[in-house]
This record gives sequence, C-alpha cells and structure tokens, in this order.
Amino acid sequence: MKIVSPSIPARRLVAAGVAAAAALAVTVAPEATATSAAPGAPNAVAKKLLSPLSVDVTAKDAVVYSANFAGTLYLKKPGKKAEVIFQSAKQREVGAIAVDRTGAWFVHGATLMRRTWKGERSAVANLGKFEKAENPDGDVTYGAPTVSEECASQFPTGEGTLPPQYEGIVESHPYGTAAVGRQAYVADAAGNTILRVGRNGSVESVAVLPPIPVEITAEVAEGLGFPECSVGHDYNFEPVPTDVEMGPDGLLYVTSLPGGPEDGTVPGGVFTVDPASGEVAEVASGLVSATGLDVAPNGDVYVSELFAGKITRIPAGGGEPSTYLEVPLPAAVEIKGRHLYTTENVLTGLSGEPGDVPAGKVVRYKR
Repeated sequence: MKIVSPSIPARRLVAAGVAAAAALAVTVAPEATATSAAPGAPNAVAKKLLSPLSVDVTAKDAVVYSANFAGTLYLKKPGKKAEVIFQSAKQREVGAIAVDRTGAWFVHGATLMRRTWKGERSAVANLGKFEKAENPDGDVTYGAPTVSEECASQFPTGEGTLPPQYEGIVESHPYGTAAVGRQAYVADAAGNTILRVGRNGSVESVAVLPPIPVEITAEVAEGLGFPECSVGHDYNFEPVPTDVEMGPDGLLYVTSLPGGPEDGTVPGGVFTVDPASGEVAEVASGLVSATGLDVAPNGDVYVSELFAGKITRIPAGGGEPSTYLEVPLPAAVEIKGRHLYTTENVLTGLSGEPGDVPAGKVVRYKR
C-alpha cells in the first residue's frame, strides 16, 4: 500500500500522533468505554484502515468512509462487502466526506469532488485556486502583535517555529464538508475559512474564523521557545477549522483545532457560523485536538477529541461539555438516527516503527 504525503495541517496531526501511534503498535489500544449516557456495545463497520479521518452515513445506513493517506474512498452497504468507489491515481489525500440523497461530496487533494450513487464522478471546484485568488484571511494578523520590535527579533526562526507576527498566508487544506441542499459547506483548515460551494463550481467565503488568543505565560514561552520578553502578551493562533455540520437551528457548527501544540495549551473549541450573515459565535472551548463533530436532532453536539481519546457531548444551547465515550485516537463522529459512528485508531500505521500496522476502524454505537 502506498501512503499519500499528507497535506498541512494533516502533517502536523501525523507528527504529533506518531508517538501515540507507536505506543499503540506495541500495546493493543483499549476498547471504548462509556462515561455518561452509556452507548451500546461497539460494532466495527471496517477494520485495518490507514488514516480513516472521515465518515458519513446515508439515509439507508450505507457508510462512506476514507483512508485519507492511502487516497481511498469506500462504500459499505448494509449486509454487503465494502467497495472502493474512488482511488487517487495521483497519490493525493482523500477525505472530507458528506453525503446527501443523490451522492457524496469528498475532497481529493484541494479539489472538491462529487460522486453520484449511480457512479458518475465530477470535479466540482479547485479550492486551492480559490484560496490563491482570494486568501480570505489575508488581512488577519496572527502572532503576538503587541511585543516590541526588539522582542520580536528574539523569537526563534526556522522550520517548526512560530513567528512573532504574520498575516494569513495562501494555503488550503479542505478538511471537512457538510451537504446542505444542492450545496456543500467546506471547512478549509489551512485557509481558516468556511466556504460555500455550489454544484456548478461557484465558491464563496462564508466566514473567516477568529484567531485564538492565548496568554504567553512563562511555561508557554518555555514550551514554544519564545523569548522571556513575550511573557504577559497574547499570541493569536490560527483557528484551523476541521469540520462543519448544519445544526437543527439553521446554524453551521464548526470544530477548531488551533495551530499550536496539541497538549491542551492552545484550546480547541466549537463555533457556530450563520450561513446568511457569516456571524461567528463560540459555543465551547477547552477541547484538545477537536477534529470532527456532528449535531444531533435535539441540538446536542458530539465532538471527537483526537489526542484526548474521547467523544465529548456539548448539550444543546452550549452547556458544560462532558465525556460521552472514551475511544482511542478518534477523528470523525457522525450521528444517524439512534446510532453514533466514529473513526478510531486513525494514526496507527504511520510511525514506521516495527509492528505499527494500520489499525484504523469505523465503529457504530447505539445511542
């Protein structure tokens, strides 16, 4: 099996998860455990997958899921064997699945694709080209804008370091989609935007998520290699939207995995976006590596926290988040009727360590 070179910020997720993946290669990951409103026993839909970062379920309970870094898209109908419905011939990442009545949206590299249930396939829009032409967050300032020039000159430089200040760069990595009517909403993780795409290929920016400010404490400065003079200032991290879904209230719900350490120092969260006005509001914060979400018919929000190893439930209206289910390395979560679907062990098989083989799964739980 060939492995696709993952895009940014997928590379950041992979790098941060290699240690966890290597550990899982030696010791079998624990089975899922429920901690509140206990779901039923897990039922594996698919196993031994490489990087299953996306999943969605049709009204007839067919499951569409990805092996992102293998460039593969699968369709599993009830009682049938899974079939490959798309394979990247260009060794590009495949994911960001959203299904509707007539077909499935997905992303191939930076291109939004569509495949009908009859098997007809089309490239709808090149979102990388849109980002290059528009760069919606190009006027947003990230970093620590209040530090002095002298202090800024002391920030580390080189690959893997954070600059003292910069504006949104041209970069696209569409990571999550939502099918709404004849359109798709796209969470562009690298572009920090929520896009609306029509089947005719029209693309527009609905909203740019706000930067995530974090106070630079002495501990944060030491961990990131920032100079002592930066302590007490805020560092505005990129918000990095990773998934988008339409809620029953007509608002878009978006997960944010800020562009910083995945140890909880820079809190992830959930936002709502008004698709008509573009207004953004925070629903929850304090999440760790929030990579996927779905919204139940009653308005409860379920979020996968990759490196926290759990599915978190946020009550409708934005109540206190609580752990719904503990699972190893979850990336995607979907609600369909009385069932909850997750993808788990999603970073296994990537470390290159002996014994580390793809052990990703798509799992169904009864809610």
